[in-house]
Amino acid sequence: MKRIEQSDINGYCNDFVFNEVIHKLMVTAIVNRYHYSPQEVVSMIKKEPKILNEIPELWQAGELLNAIDLKFISGPFFPEALKISKKYNLLITDAVHVAAMKKEGITHIATNDADFVRIPSLEIIKPEKERGTATL
Repeated sequence: MKRIEQSDINGYCNDFVFNEVIHKLMVTAIVNRYHYSPQEVVSMIKKEPKILNEIPELWQAGELLNAIDLKFISGPFFPEALKISKKYNLLITDAVHVAAMKKEGITHIATNDADFVRIPSLEIIKPEKERGTATL
């Protein structure tokens, strides 16, 4: 992220990425604050949706993510993602990321998800862990 913020590289994103990041932040915040297990969090939110109002850091993180200079890739991705998922045995969400990348001619991905190694055309950049945060 630091290299994107410094304009060394271009960063790209789609709605699925934002969804995954915010969902994981949401689960983590509730687990840390209320000591629920990750498996219980979604049920808890459905029972007590106002619990989300008690997590201002979640919304602040969302605003920070939105403020990063990322180029947005819009869909539709599903038809291509379905083909990619079948060909490379990927979860559909991962295949959506690959379809979005393919649409823009992107060949590098920053991820710690080992499933992307099955895509021979991708160069994987593993974010380094630095004081609890991932940096590129």
